[in-house]
Amino acid sequence: MRNRLILLGITASIWAMLKLVDSLVTGPEVLFLLYVFLALMITHSVWLFSAQSEWHKKARRFVRRRVSRTVRKVLNSSQAPPSPSRISDDNLAGDAWHPWVDIFVAAKNEGRVIGNTVETLFKLDYDRFYVWVIDDGSTDNMPEVLAELATRYDGLRVIRRDPGAVPGKSAALNDALPLSKGEVIAVFDADAYVEPDFLNQILPHLQDEGVGAVQAQKRIYLHQEGFLVGCQASEYALDTYLQVGRDLIGGAVELRGNGELIKRVALIDVGGWNNRTLTDDLDLSMRLLVSNWDIKFCPDAHVFEEGVINIKALWRQRRRWAEGSIRRYLDYIFPLNSPTRLSLVERIDTLVFTVYFVVPALILMELTSDVLRFFTGGPTYGSFLALSVLAAFWVSQLNLFIAVRLYRKLGVWQALVDSLVVISYMFMHWMPCIVISFGQILFGKQASTWHRTEHIGQTTSNV
Repeated sequence: MRNRLILLGITASIWAMLKLVDSLVTGPEVLFLLYVFLALMITHSVWLFSAQSEWHKKARRFVRRRVSRTVRKVLNSSQAPPSPSRISDDNLAGDAWHPWVDIFVAAKNEGRVIGNTVETLFKLDYDRFYVWVIDDGSTDNMPEVLAELATRYDGLRVIRRDPGAVPGKSAALNDALPLSKGEVIAVFDADAYVEPDFLNQILPHLQDEGVGAVQAQKRIYLHQEGFLVGCQASEYALDTYLQVGRDLIGGAVELRGNGELIKRVALIDVGGWNNRTLTDDLDLSMRLLVSNWDIKFCPDAHVFEEGVINIKALWRQRRRWAEGSIRRYLDYIFPLNSPTRLSLVERIDTLVFTVYFVVPALILMELTSDVLRFFTGGPTYGSFLALSVLAAFWVSQLNLFIAVRLYRKLGVWQALVDSLVVISYMFMHWMPCIVISFGQILFGKQASTWHRTEHIGQTTSNV
């Protein structure tokens, strides 16, 4: 009810503002607002690209300097190795913090994938961690698989949730939190695959006192094939591009549920996970943000996961993501706009990403208005609406083109074709997902039901 009232209030405010614009500006008032939002999207995209471009230039210069120094040392083999006193503090910074890590994997009926995931986690090149698998009332063979794994790994802890327990991933993670003692909580999905150096790569990002969490780069298994899988791989590349940019400008980096690490002190400070949310990761991101905890992004640490392979599963997953994303903005709308909670950059960054959810609704509003005007003999603005949609399409496509070039390493022409196809696929399913989610919040009796993403159990021997 609270979210419905807030969304109704926002809708009424926008309607009143549009009527005011209509009295001052000749033409379609919704399109005027669309142009304002498009200007925000373009400005934000340029901002992210500028920051990221400079970062990649610095990274390439850093690599060249390291290679040059290595070559000089090889050529000058008689040079004595540096003494410990000459090693800089920067080289020691990564070794100064060596926390105990508790790894949480919440799972239900994941007998096909949980074995590979647990075995992968115990190959981590780190000496201070436990793996906690929270079995959320599985009815498949997962309990038997876990029992066998427990005979091989002393560091495996299995929690069996009772029937009738509060459903959902957040509740499962909250059950494990008081039983664990680690300084850092790492959260993985049941189909996760990581390289052995994962924790060594990502933990230094948590070392600063004000940093509460860090997210790894998510990627789709490289051995999976198919149109939908390829589209999701490009979507994940776009997410990486945006997350890196947001981190570099000091914006609001978000957690992604798989491959996220959170300090225990930060989790306790915000009250753990929210049992009522559809998207545990996005909700936690908001609560950390408004509680003045920074979230960092680590593109060098990769977590691989299965891509969704059929339309039904994809639609269910994206509907949950869309509704959860909108609801979290409504849940925290007042602290998100507080200058005492967020910096100016974080507020601007959050505002622009909110716009990405508003634009499809505005397009639908203007399309509906145009249809009504057409049948009542009024003036229509179809060409202006088409230009607005085309502008939103090209802004998104350009971001995606850069992302797949940087993070999927595609050639120019391959990246151009891929970005055009994938952005079309994204518009085709994200726009109806967002519009339906708005309708669910405004007119539904309750939030949509949380559904887990089904995993098919492809081997992770070759990511």
